[in-house]
Amino acid sequence: MATTGSAPVRLTGQVHSADYFRFAERDTPDWRVWTNVLGGRIAGAIFRGVLSPEVCERIRRNFWSSALLRSKKYSGRSADYWCGDHLFTAPGLDAYLNQAEHARPLLETLCAGPGRTPLSLLDEYRDHLAARGVRLRLAEHGGRSAAPYRLRSRSDSRRPVLAPHDDAEAIRHARHIAGCEVRRVRHLCNALMCVENDSGGELLYWNIAPDRASREAYGMHTDSYGYPMESLSGIEQLTVPVRAGDVYLFDTANVHAVAPNAGDGSFRTTINLLMGELDDRTTLYWS
Repeated sequence: MATTGSAPVRLTGQVHSADYFRFAERDTPDWRVWTNVLGGRIAGAIFRGVLSPEVCERIRRNFWSSALLRSKKYSGRSADYWCGDHLFTAPGLDAYLNQAEHARPLLETLCAGPGRTPLSLLDEYRDHLAARGVRLRLAEHGGRSAAPYRLRSRSDSRRPVLAPHDDAEAIRHARHIAGCEVRRVRHLCNALMCVENDSGGELLYWNIAPDRASREAYGMHTDSYGYPMESLSGIEQLTVPVRAGDVYLFDTANVHAVAPNAGDGSFRTTINLLMGELDDRTTLYWS
């Protein structure tokens, strides 16, 4: 841990007003609120029970039986499972686009079927934006399209499922995606759709977008993952419970984490995508 003398370095950076630092909560998708998050007018929003139990169970089964499923085990009982790559963690832009071309139809099949699904939600938002003269599309590079989303499941009952981190600056400055249009989005947001989570696994969200000095104090030059909890002491924090069926999105520039699962063998499985406004007429999404 970086220290000043014997004391941990406390994160510094942008702190938002109370009007911004909040999560709107609705029982049905409100695309005006969704657009307000993408436009940087509110930190986040969560829409409860949007995906039915039947849709969640179908996607959950498809995920755990998919030929795309990959996994990584850590020390103790921590585990990470996923289908589909993330642009930021790919070995290079060409490798990511090659994988995206192969995986796109398989990923869409995992989430297809009757009922309100991740695919139909994207279509709903596409129609909402189209009525206002805005196009929602997959991010592209060199005429090739990104993957629409990835599915990910994490399990850890002893430590945060995801340690405190921020994403926006790391993605914008990743050298391996130089020239890709996603680096030009105005306001980078995470959008997630939960299909499995017994209990625990809350979203932890802090009112701080770390500055460069903070990141460099912890040696975070190419990513911003793993801020110590001590560095967030005294910073305002929201705890957002997340249940299967919930859909939510938030500003990735602020530090966020996922709390431990409630018990051993409990998994938190989500469909994950990134979104952002490229300009007044174009909104992008990708994984």
